[in-house]
Order: sequence, then C-alpha cells, then structure tokens
Amino acid sequence: MISYENLNLIIRNDLIRVMKDELIYHFSSFDIAINEIIAKQTLLFSNPKTFNDPFDCNQKLLQINLDNINFQNEFKSVTYANRKQRRKLLKNLDLKKEQNEIFELEKKKLKIACFSNNFNETLMWSHYGDKHNGICIGFNFPYKYDNHFILCPVKYIDKIEKLEGLCETSKVILYWLTTKSKRWEYENEIRAITKAKTNEDKELVKFDSKYIKEIIFGCCVETEKIKSAIKTLKINKIDVNKIKFKKMYIDEKTFLLNFKEIKI
Repeated sequence: MISYENLNLIIRNDLIRVMKDELIYHFSSFDIAINEIIAKQTLLFSNPKTFNDPFDCNQKLLQINLDNINFQNEFKSVTYANRKQRRKLLKNLDLKKEQNEIFELEKKKLKIACFSNNFNETLMWSHYGDKHNGICIGFNFPYKYDNHFILCPVKYIDKIEKLEGLCETSKVILYWLTTKSKRWEYENEIRAITKAKTNEDKELVKFDSKYIKEIIFGCCVETEKIKSAIKTLKINKIDVNKIKFKKMYIDEKTFLLNFKEIKI
C-alpha cells in the first residue's frame, strides 16, 4: 500500500524531475505542427477518455483503502448521529461507488497534452509522428506555465498498489493521471495537465512561441518540404534564428535513428 507519506514523496520527486531545465518533445503530423501548433501557438489538450490505452486514467483501477477514507471522518462530525447510527450509515454506504463517481467527475474537469523526454525513439515517430513523415517540437516550458497548465512526468509500474484512504484527494488525482503500465515506458512521457474550459473532449490552449527551442523533421520528410515549412514560419513571424532545426535519419548499422542539424 502507498501511504500518505510515500505519496507525498512521489509527488515531490515528480516535481523535482520536471523542474530541471530540459526540453520536452511533442510529436505531430507535419501540417498540424506547422500550421496549428507553431504558426498559431496552440496545443491540443484532450480528455483522458480519448486516450489509446484503456487502462489510462481508468477510475476502476484506482485502488484506495476504503477502511480509513475521509468519508468516515466526515461521518464522525455528524452531531445528530451517535456511534451506532454512524456505524449503520457507513455500512450502507457504497464507498467504492462513491469513489468511482468522484473520480469520473474529476476526469471531466481536466484535459491533458502529451510530451516525451526523448525525440529519437523509433516507436514514438511511428505512432505519433505520422510514420516518420511528421515533426517533433522541443519546448522548454516551466513546470507551471502561468495559469495554463502544469507539467508532471508519468510513472510506469508493474502492478497496481492501493493508496491509503487518508491521502489528499488532489494528490491522489495527480498520481492517478500520471501512472501507466511499464509496457508504455518507452514513451518517457511528460504530461501537461490543465483545467477544462469547455465540455468538449478536446480544446486548444495558447502558448508563447519563445518556448519553442527545437523543430525536428522525421526521416521521411523531403528537403523541399522542410524549406517550405521554414518559409511558412518566417511568414508567421516566428523567430527561426532562435530555434534549432534537425532532421532524423536512419542509422544503417544499428536499427536506430540519428539526427543532423539543419543550417538555415
């Protein structure tokens, strides 16, 4: 079981990880990266229910020790109920159902955009970079970007552990939103989490283009298309001189991807 103290330690260590001055990378198709993310300085945030992993942010998998959950503390404060009455109320209360309903509501209030610590993972380019025809953008957002979003790294685990019921709800939610199976560990994911402003599954969040530090083209992107993209950025008044441009290529000896810097 993850205790109150251990959960606080996990959250603190996550905070330390994202406070390092390191770039985080977002993979996208070519057109969306150039014409939407970079030119319009917008990122797409999605409700977790739209994710491609059925276990991801699934409240049914959130195991909480209900023996000492805060519901019981609330009942203790009910002055009109004596000990016998409180015990009867607790017995009739379906705490697991209450828990599922609470976290289902919380999930609707939040949206997530996904990043990675790694830009040269082949599977990331295959799954999220339009089969190596897309673009990966390197950002250096602060861990808390004004009132727009917060950053938190994903934890990868082998089995689901129970959380102590006395843990703070906000920290339980943050843990739940950023924990996945070890099968996804290759993603090295960082999540940007924001409060939903609409009831739609997806919404756009604005950011300042000064946080764009790298633009990396997939190994299948043609040279003429790269030139056209850089021209589009200049037209949209993006300061390309403050951005590093790279092009991925296949390392024929190792089955790995490598990169070359592009001079503009």
